[in-house]
Amino acid sequence: MPQCARVQACTPRRQALGLMGAGMLGAGLLIGPLTLQAAGIRQRLLMSYNDDYAPYSFIDPLTQPGRVQGILPDVLQALLKDLDSIEIENLGLPWRRAQAVVKLGQADGLCTFASDERKVYAHFNDVPLVELRPHLFFSARHPQRAQLEKLRSREELKAFQLVDQKGNQWAEQTLADFPHVEWTTGHDAIFRMVMAARGDVHVSLSPLVTQWRLKKLAIHAQVMSIPAPYMAASVPFHVGLRQDFPGARQILAHLDRRLSQSGSAQLIDNIVRNYAG
Repeated sequence: MPQCARVQACTPRRQALGLMGAGMLGAGLLIGPLTLQAAGIRQRLLMSYNDDYAPYSFIDPLTQPGRVQGILPDVLQALLKDLDSIEIENLGLPWRRAQAVVKLGQADGLCTFASDERKVYAHFNDVPLVELRPHLFFSARHPQRAQLEKLRSREELKAFQLVDQKGNQWAEQTLADFPHVEWTTGHDAIFRMVMAARGDVHVSLSPLVTQWRLKKLAIHAQVMSIPAPYMAASVPFHVGLRQDFPGARQILAHLDRRLSQSGSAQLIDNIVRNYAG
């Protein structure tokens, strides 16, 4: 079965848009959200999310299998609900594949750190959807716990063995000059290594994400965390749409206007609190 079919990347939609585009271009019109809205047509926007990054995006196979939940899809839906030209649908996949389907044109967008690599195939909006605050996580039984708790600089942190997940791209960029980094293929493997003393510390983008995972693994009482603002004061997550998506820049500009309006910050805070509870 073709990759496109497996991720429900909507060949019928592409065919329909192709036929519609031929007619509109023949009439000298630009295909985009405003054109579609004027024609009474809603264009599907297929957003691709990490299916295991709770509470920002996740799928719970026990309660709601197949449905993408989380802060990111809820915030984006709330901010774009007044854009009548598009209809948002969500796709949840392992993170590497979630990025790949956008890069390959089999999905339309993602919400994440706007890395240099992702900017090659996606346009990103300017105003962050959310901002994450990096923290250090390490075993409460670490023999150098007191020293870890006193860390105040990147140079001090370089003396320790770090453990991180390959593929999030923020870590690859930020830790490029660190001499001791062990890369894993998943979040759970990070903490198995930390608890087994096969690594000293993990730099987490978000304590909210990590605490959620530690509770799931039933080891939250065994792991310490401290803020690490010297790694980054914050890590912004933006919305990226593949560069050949019709009207991508118009949609992103609309999103920036909504994010800049009074009340949007409170709306986002309410959604975050709903999951942080």
